[in-house]
Amino acid sequence: MTRSLSLVFVLTVLCACAAFAQEPKPALPMVAGGTVPLYPPLARVANVQGVVHVKITTDGHHVIATQVEDGHKLLATAAEANARTWEFATHEPTSFTVTYYYKLDAKLRGRPNNPTVILRLPTEVEIITVPLVLDSADASAHEGGHAGAVTTTARKP
Repeated sequence: MTRSLSLVFVLTVLCACAAFAQEPKPALPMVAGGTVPLYPPLARVANVQGVVHVKITTDGHHVIATQVEDGHKLLATAAEANARTWEFATHEPTSFTVTYYYKLDAKLRGRPNNPTVILRLPTEVEIITVPLVLDSADASAHEGGHAGAVTTTARKP
């Protein structure tokens, strides 16, 4: 009797696992619009790069909630603001996580204020640009006690 109960229990667990494994995962929504993500200027000057995870909740058309799960504050603020601009093709309301990769590359060619943006929507966004550095001539002009803003220029590779 105990042996047959054990067999029934094992079969029940196996059937439950098989049924659970066959449940289709809801499809991720298709992004229909949003603003182009940019590298935060202060993060560029501070030479900050890294990964940010943002959890997005949708209502079937728009982002209704965002939550930064991790990442540097300078980058996380920009990633979350960008995610809030997304609009979607009609879908079942859902939640999912987007990974933003912020990278600085001094060897990158092109205009420093026009980053390379790679979109693998809706789950990955990569923003690559050149770091901003203080021009030593501008910095030395301000060392003499003159008031004014320090200008920044991009270092040309």
